[in-house]
Amino acid sequence: ACLSLASCDRGARSGANSGSPAAVTAKPVFGTGTIRGIVKFVGTPPERATIANQPCHPGAGPMKDETVIVNANGTLANVLLSLQGIAPSSGSAEPAATLDQKDCRYVPHVVGLQIDQPLDVKSSDETMHNVHYLASANPPGNFAMMHAGDERTLKFDRPEVITFKCDVHPWMTAYVGVFENPFFAVSSTSDGHFEIDRVPAGERRGQRGLLDP
Repeated sequence: ACLSLASCDRGARSGANSGSPAAVTAKPVFGTGTIRGIVKFVGTPPERATIANQPCHPGAGPMKDETVIVNANGTLANVLLSLQGIAPSSGSAEPAATLDQKDCRYVPHVVGLQIDQPLDVKSSDETMHNVHYLASANPPGNFAMMHAGDERTLKFDRPEVITFKCDVHPWMTAYVGVFENPFFAVSSTSDGHFEIDRVPAGERRGQRGLLDP
């Protein structure tokens, strides 16, 4: 799931970047604000089906479908949240995010990163995987990882949510949210909590603004 919050930067351009995101070199402007919350699930949680795992190595246990994960406290895990309307900036100076392949699962299931921020794709499995990412705004890709310890670094310069698959193990799925500013979060897999910090000062919006006091 993906949820966008209202803009909070006075000097920001609204909407998507009108120029080429590949040319963005501006550094982010940070503030002292923090946005915290939880993502609640309303209704009856769907039952998580057991995936028929063809074990990629001895000891790889059964797995549950990760499409919708409702935590024990009734909150929703793996929701991407972001602030919109903030001027695009480069994440090239940010530390790399990580997407691992462990026991025939992508870990974590959802990753957030900024445009130009490195994404380290790794494999902890002593078996073959192919990393097949179905990008549309960015170039798509597909490459093999044969052994535990294999690693490759990717970068994306246009915002979008990218689906990662493994054609060898078709149940393997992950989602990578690429954002044009650093103000994003993923809700927790234990209690649905999220936190976006270093938010710059903003201004009041109309009654539909999610950041109104």
